[in-house]
Amino acid sequence: MREAVAAGLRIVEQYVRDDYDDYVAPIDVYELDSRTFNSVSDTESPRGILVVCAMPDAGPMNFTPHDWLLVLHEVSDPGNLGTLTRTAEAAGARGVVLVGATVDPWSPKVVRASAGAVFHVPVWQVDSLSVLREAGVRLLGTTSHDSLGASQPESLYNTDLSGCVGIVLGNEAHGLASDADVDMWVTIHHVGRSESMNVAMAGTVMAMHISRTRNEGEQG
Repeated sequence: MREAVAAGLRIVEQYVRDDYDDYVAPIDVYELDSRTFNSVSDTESPRGILVVCAMPDAGPMNFTPHDWLLVLHEVSDPGNLGTLTRTAEAAGARGVVLVGATVDPWSPKVVRASAGAVFHVPVWQVDSLSVLREAGVRLLGTTSHDSLGASQPESLYNTDLSGCVGIVLGNEAHGLASDADVDMWVTIHHVGRSESMNVAMAGTVMAMHISRTRNEGEQG
């Protein structure tokens, strides 16, 4: 709740359990008995306060050559979306773009998994990858090392990451389709029996590599 206030979100109203007094003044507050409060909370041990916020506007998708994005194509797990939003903030991404039937970025589980990052990182929602291409974003589709058959993706560590780029991560079960509208394919080469990495883990590795590469380029 305090993260939302610190980020400048407009708090419409707040509900507190009858034994809770750490609320935000002077915003309207409504007191509920414990049984009623607990019945509307989606956690087993709620803190004692619920707030209704106006969803922030991410603004227009205007990007510069210095920007980079995490692009999530039909990611369905709220924990993964929250984690990747948190990663985007930590790595300095311009924002997160959700494509297609991706999980609701404002669901309680996403907000909790993001540790408040969703209040500070712009989150856009678009119907297709073509919208980003039209906005001047070079799209790097991610894949496991063998999922494209005869086509060999380039190692992320050898990829040109300059300009405005979007790292496109696919659905947990299906990944990105081999005919996805991306400019090139990249991968994180790995050893062992695992066919692929969890999408949140893979996205974090890629995001931190881009962050490091961009920072080294600015210092060089």
